Amino acid sequence: MKQKEEQSELYALAEAHPLTIVANSPGMVFQYIECENGGHSIPFVSDQCLNVLGIKVDKLKADPSLLLDLVLPEDRESLRRSKAHSAASLTVWNWEGRLWIESYGDVKWISLRASPRRERGVGVIWEGIIINVTQSKRRETELKESHKRLKEVSAHVMAAVEHERIRIAQEIHDDLGGNLTAIKIDLDWLGRHIGSDGGNPELPAKIRTVSQMVDRTMHSIQRISRDLRPGIMDFGIAAAIEWEAGEFAKRLGIPCEISCAQQDIELKPDAAVAVFRIFQEALTNIIKHAQASHVWVRLNAIQEQNTRYLVLEVRDDGNGITPADYSKFNSFGIRGMVERAGLLEGKLTVSGQRGQGRKGTTVHLSIPLAAGEDNSTTAGSSAARSKAAQPKA
Repeated sequence: MKQKEEQSELYALAEAHPLTIVANSPGMVFQYIECENGGHSIPFVSDQCLNVLGIKVDKLKADPSLLLDLVLPEDRESLRRSKAHSAASLTVWNWEGRLWIESYGDVKWISLRASPRRERGVGVIWEGIIINVTQSKRRETELKESHKRLKEVSAHVMAAVEHERIRIAQEIHDDLGGNLTAIKIDLDWLGRHIGSDGGNPELPAKIRTVSQMVDRTMHSIQRISRDLRPGIMDFGIAAAIEWEAGEFAKRLGIPCEISCAQQDIELKPDAAVAVFRIFQEALTNIIKHAQASHVWVRLNAIQEQNTRYLVLEVRDDGNGITPADYSKFNSFGIRGMVERAGLLEGKLTVSGQRGQGRKGTTVHLSIPLAAGEDNSTTAGSSAARSKAAQPKA
């Protein structure tokens, strides 16, 4: 009972001092009428009119068209559409746009929100508020620019890393590989001459041991060079994905079934490398977390409306994943994949379930193909047919 009395007092206070409430509002309160005969009027405008629009109250009430005149030409059509929709459906009139305020000599952003009602013999009546949102729009623009610059920096860093990988791989292959090959030749020469001249019987065994060590080092160099920059990348993204899946199957003993409708999907070098690194990270996550017994990979170029997309999907039958798993602060692998996809103007999603049984996880990547890319043919190669990269016995 006491609460109802307090509410009644508050309502009475509000009704007794409506102009005080309006005067203290953060924006310009107004009433706008679109008459049935096509005319329009603004019977009421709060004193904030001068601060928000740079126009005196009496002047705006005398000439309501001044409000539309303030709107920048490129924003006027959206204002008309939003008002017409609100009038037809009697839903909230909600609009944001730019005004040229002559007294400030500057462009201001405003947010308009008003509730409509229809009265017979009058027309549609809106009561609402207009708020200056210039500062928040500027902060939003600055934030977008900041994100854009960070994205450009991230793209530059990733490109620099890949170029450095290529340089290091070439130096390892050419320099260290060449030196080890020379050492191998000299060891073979020593082995032949020591064997024919006699001498210490332990020397041939020692030479064979060193020669074997050189062989192992050369294999390590080849493996490191491939990890840094797989030579198969020169044959296209489809061939690179197929090769990496085969290597995965051989190392882990997990069948990896590949489906690629187009063998010759052309990508720009940086985009191809990014897709390949995303695929590598997806396989790495399967190794670390999935405990899967089978993996399926689908690579395709599809047409959606007027845009062609490259689609890469990696699916396993492992433990599955939950939103909490890939939302963890230290989920850098998934974040890295999402970041690479974003730099390509694409989208990457990770989905799955966890519970009884093996639910599995699916990584889905979709990136738009730029003009000139994806001059693909549906060639009947081994990759164009659905095949399984079975582990070697």
